[in-house]
Amino acid sequence: MRIAPITWFKSGPGYLAFFAAAVAAAGLAVRSIKNEDAPLRLRLIALSPEGWSTLAVFSAFLALYAVTGFAETGFNEQARQAVAFLHGHTYIEAPEHSYIEYYQAGPYKYALHPALSAILMIPLASIWGLATPQTAFSIFVGALDVALAWRLLGRFPLKINARIWLTFFFGAGTVFWFETIQGTSWSLPMVIAVCFILAALIETFGRARPVWLGTFAALAGLARYDLVLCAPVFAGLAYMRGRRIKEVLWMAPGFIVVGVVFVALNEARFHSFFDMGVILNQNGPKGQPIFSLRYLPGNLYTIFFMAPAYDSRFPYIHPTFMGQAIPLTSPAFVLAFRASLRRAEPLMMWFAALLGSLPSLLCWMNGYAQFGTRHYVPVFPFLLVLMALGLRRRADQFTKILIGTSISLVTFGIWHIHMWGYG
Repeated sequence: MRIAPITWFKSGPGYLAFFAAAVAAAGLAVRSIKNEDAPLRLRLIALSPEGWSTLAVFSAFLALYAVTGFAETGFNEQARQAVAFLHGHTYIEAPEHSYIEYYQAGPYKYALHPALSAILMIPLASIWGLATPQTAFSIFVGALDVALAWRLLGRFPLKINARIWLTFFFGAGTVFWFETIQGTSWSLPMVIAVCFILAALIETFGRARPVWLGTFAALAGLARYDLVLCAPVFAGLAYMRGRRIKEVLWMAPGFIVVGVVFVALNEARFHSFFDMGVILNQNGPKGQPIFSLRYLPGNLYTIFFMAPAYDSRFPYIHPTFMGQAIPLTSPAFVLAFRASLRRAEPLMMWFAALLGSLPSLLCWMNGYAQFGTRHYVPVFPFLLVLMALGLRRRADQFTKILIGTSISLVTFGIWHIHMWGYG
């Protein structure tokens, strides 16, 4: 898989493909040892079939994302923020007249994006400093996200056939693939947020332990602030799955700890309880609000109708810089409407998707410099659950056609942008 992309385009951190191969080979080697004959040290690392399949999904998508990845991004706000944390301050080093977004306060420049991505990159920044491979980190986390999606689908009464098709759809049939292999300042927070939303959903449809639910949901909010709005959905689902109200309240500690981190960072940077970076930044609409109902029609147009460009140049259809509608990148999402609204879980998933999308629907910009609609990637896990709830155990022919079409459309878009950029 590593050879062909080298001749097609300037590939990204393909060395991760060799790491993926090593993980797969090691897994096969350990798996082939019979437990009763194995030394104790090998028996201790034995996994269940579910664990081995999760490892297989991770290594497969790590390889795919590595060989299709873009070169290391210069839009590395999170790497710069991680270095700043290591040096004991919150302002970042950002080149003048760069496209790294920041708010200037006197001599200091402050990052605009939530801090969790940078916090998770601190160990890497302690080794590589400003040369920290942010795109490679995004690819690693993205592969972990797909493995978590596989694990989440295992919570539902699906045949292995359906789990495989839905996992491939999530990892290769949505623009999550594109965001993962970019790893930019705008993409990485979404990839991190998806990781914790998936973890929260796994817990929700598993043991639904409120402490872990609160921790995962709060961390998702620290990666993308708008996902805090989904917290009531997780609390409601925990209650519906048998947890008493007193137990559900144990979600609070996770939000309290994350809230303390949130407020402390804001006080240090903006002397405010809230993150004021986006509001104070000068790149917003001049004299207009950042969030308003007036922007809703344009954002709905982006989601449902925005088409690629067409002309006489090969390959004739070209992804545009402003984005592309979800039905024209991932038509298989229509399968989410199969889930019966007579059941509480589908209603809650739709509610969560709406709450998580609400700030983006009212935002002054649609997320341009994108393939597809990047603002809505964090709510894809909720739609994936709806697709799983709507399937009757197996993936029927219609499901396979839609997923195959989605994978083809996303693959075409990534190939086009690698080769020629946007249309």
